Amino acid sequence: MNVVAFRADKEDGHPARGRRARPAAMGATDFDAWLKHLGFSERHAARVLQVGRATIARYRREGAPAHIGYACTAIALGMPIWQKAE
Repeated sequence: MNVVAFRADKEDGHPARGRRARPAAMGATDFDAWLKHLGFSERHAARVLQVGRATIARYRREGAPAHIGYACTAIALGMPIWQKAE
């Protein structure tokens, strides 16, 4: 997995803004392997990750951000959604 890093495009040191500001933390090949490992269709993955189907297609082409990679790991391990103990 790649390290998430900011690309400083401005002299003031602030990170670049926009979707392309950070490289994908989970590569497209890894995301596609996750889909196949779990037998998920793009539509089902979109429901589980709570994103649009077009976003899933983009992750398959370009890779996914770190938070999606963490969510994919948790789902593959069968972890439930976090709930505070009462």
